[in-house]
Order: sequence, then structure tokens, then C-alpha cells
Amino acid sequence: MNIFATIVAGVAVFVLGQILLKLVIEPIQKLREAIAEVAFRLASDHAVIHNAETVAKEQAEAVSSDFRQLGARLVSGQQLIPFYSHLRKLFSLPDKDDIGKAAERLFQIPNHMYGNHPEKYYRLDLYRIEVCELLQLQDPIRSGMSKQELVDAIQEIRKKNA
Repeated sequence: MNIFATIVAGVAVFVLGQILLKLVIEPIQKLREAIAEVAFRLASDHAVIHNAETVAKEQAEAVSSDFRQLGARLVSGQQLIPFYSHLRKLFSLPDKDDIGKAAERLFQIPNHMYGNHPEKYYRLDLYRIEVCELLQLQDPIRSGMSKQELVDAIQEIRKKNA
């Protein structure tokens, strides 16, 4: 009888461990991978983002697509994690609203890569900084201007053009 109880207890522990792994740990790991991918893409595709008109069209379109997919992966990755509001504190993950805002900014980067509007570069840098802040990442570029300086520069350009 003791052997049977030991076997049942061992199987129960194994099954509960697998449930925890599949429902909690793996989705958290996928979200962290998506967040790390955002940092990598912000750094590696910085030149393409700022010079979309001068690089090969296919390269610029690939970067645009990558940023849209990253935004979608962030939102979907967060939604896969059960009890996210409680587990995010335990695993040091960004707030649900911050992930949504970061995804919005990642969707906006491709929309501002093209064109010749005066605030283009300021806006792209502002989006990069905001994404890093929202996802608790270190800014991989650090262009020298703070978030407030970028906002002020954009407002100044708008005043001149108004």
C-alpha cells in the first residue's frame, strides 16, 4: 500500500509540475523573449528606421513588418499568462497597460519611418525611448536627447508650422 501511495504522489507531483510549466513558466519565458527581441530590433534596425527612404525597399518593408509582429507578439504573449496581474510582480514583468502602450508605439514606428515631415526623427526617437521605458529596458541607442527634450522639440516644430 505504501508503494502505491508513493507512486501516486510522484505522478501527482510530476503532473502538477508539468501543468505549472506549460501554463505559467513557458508563456512567461516567451514574453521575456519577445521583450528581448524588441531591444534587439530597436538597436539593430535603428539605421533602417531613420533612413527608410534610402535603404532597399525590401529591407525597409521587412523592418516595418518585424515591428508590427513584435507589437502583436507582446500583446499575445501577455494574454497567454494566467493571473498576469499577480504573476507580473513575482516575475518582474511590465504592467499589462504598459505592454499595450509599447505595442502601440511599435505599430507607430513603421508609420513614421517614411516621409519628410520635420518632426520625423524626433518622433521615432521618442517612440524608441517610450517603448524602452514601458518595457523596463535600457535604451540601446541613447541618442543624447531626453524624452522631455524630444517632446519639446516636436512641440516647437509644430508651433513653427502652425
